[in-house]
Amino acid sequence: MRRRHALWLTAVLFGCGSSASDPDDAVAAGGEQSCTSETCSDTAGGAAESGPTGGLGGGGGAARGATSAAAGAADGAAGAGGLADGGANAGGTATGGASVGGFAAGGNTVTGSGGANATGGRGVAGSSGANITGGSSAGGTMTRGSAAGGGSSGGNAIGGASAGGGSSGGTATGGAAFGGSTGECQESSCGSHKWACWRMPNPASSASSVPNHQSYTDLGNGAVRDNITCLVWEKANPENVGDWQANVDRCADLASSGYAGFDDWRLPTRVEMASIVDVTRGRTGYPEVFGVTSGYYATGSWWMETITGQDNAGRHWGYGTNGFTSNSVLMSDTLVARCVRGNGSGEAANELAVEPPEHYTVTGIAPDAEVLDNYTGLVWQQGFSPSLMAWSEAPAYCSSLNLNGHTGWRVPTLNELASTVNEAKVGGAINASAFPNNPNGCKEPKYWFWAAEASKVGGEAWGLSYCDGFTGNNSGSSGDWNYFPTANVRCVR
Repeated sequence: MRRRHALWLTAVLFGCGSSASDPDDAVAAGGEQSCTSETCSDTAGGAAESGPTGGLGGGGGAARGATSAAAGAADGAAGAGGLADGGANAGGTATGGASVGGFAAGGNTVTGSGGANATGGRGVAGSSGANITGGSSAGGTMTRGSAAGGGSSGGNAIGGASAGGGSSGGTATGGAAFGGSTGECQESSCGSHKWACWRMPNPASSASSVPNHQSYTDLGNGAVRDNITCLVWEKANPENVGDWQANVDRCADLASSGYAGFDDWRLPTRVEMASIVDVTRGRTGYPEVFGVTSGYYATGSWWMETITGQDNAGRHWGYGTNGFTSNSVLMSDTLVARCVRGNGSGEAANELAVEPPEHYTVTGIAPDAEVLDNYTGLVWQQGFSPSLMAWSEAPAYCSSLNLNGHTGWRVPTLNELASTVNEAKVGGAINASAFPNNPNGCKEPKYWFWAAEASKVGGEAWGLSYCDGFTGNNSGSSGDWNYFPTANVRCVR
């Protein structure tokens, strides 16, 4: 029997410019993989020019089940394929994940479950069940101020500090945190590292109507504090590279040595990496406060189908230097990592994302319902645009929106969209109780959602697909994974 899956990953190791002659613009051409039962054969989709510090198997990984070093489509998907094996339709639940909470209306709270922990997990590099520093945490609470009834996106920022916050002697950069206090940020303890339990930082160059401009304090000891999320990051880009386990071990070594005065260094998760992305900076898509960036960044988020055992190749989420994120980076790929610490304990890499308690509050009745994220403080349109539209049309659609008497809607940033992704699901990777009827994302037509930012590395603009939650710009040709001349928009305020 022939199965189909969404095409992903065209490897973008050092940017995605238009010239393949630039070593910073290595892009693998798409490929295809056919499957009969559990046996797959690869059709190379074209060789990729290798980047200067290595790449994803010398040309990029492939979607689930593909073994070729060239980028390809798993299970015979040409372009964007069908539903992932084990993924459910929008509103359903992927295999291995627990169901999300029931639909709430009229101000009730939606608490989605991210799914049960995977038993044992996959071993890495031949081991049987690799231990991951930090372990998992069940539950956990946090103090936060949310906007009552899903009204304004105010409330007390979770650890939001004004510019200049941080340890004494540090140097702050960037704008003040939206809703932040004048003191030092406070770490969250929601029990999850795979969800944004803090205000989501946005590029410093964002419009004044966009909250939470990125703000950092250089601690002067090789570490940088995010004044909004309170995460502390390794400042310099590491010179050494290795496979996923090697990067886990390097962060663990920082912890055991007490680097910068902390003993809880670890690999950042997908959403934590998203918090420092700045796609407005092009191929160096991270704020200037950090050291020179190169390579593809490893994360502490395994792909859901790797966690549940549906994927035998072993894949995890990775971030390119220009803001691309993929759920299909192989554990064996040569990567770099920027270690992080803080915000309590959370899921291990081989555990499904656990949605924090009282995550969303829904007010109003569809199609005018709004969804308040009680952690990020963002208020989302529960629905989305009634039809696909060009990126240039999205701002006008949002600015004209009036839901429950609330105006002031805008197109979300790519980082804000990333905060809505439920890593514990495939084929509608979002809380389906808070956001019912969200497009599957894996099936044709492959519905994307526009982000506010224009792309400086190819195509016109950035978008996010809820097939798995990966990002891309619309630079592809017809049939490519990132071909979306039109897309949906879900507005935010």
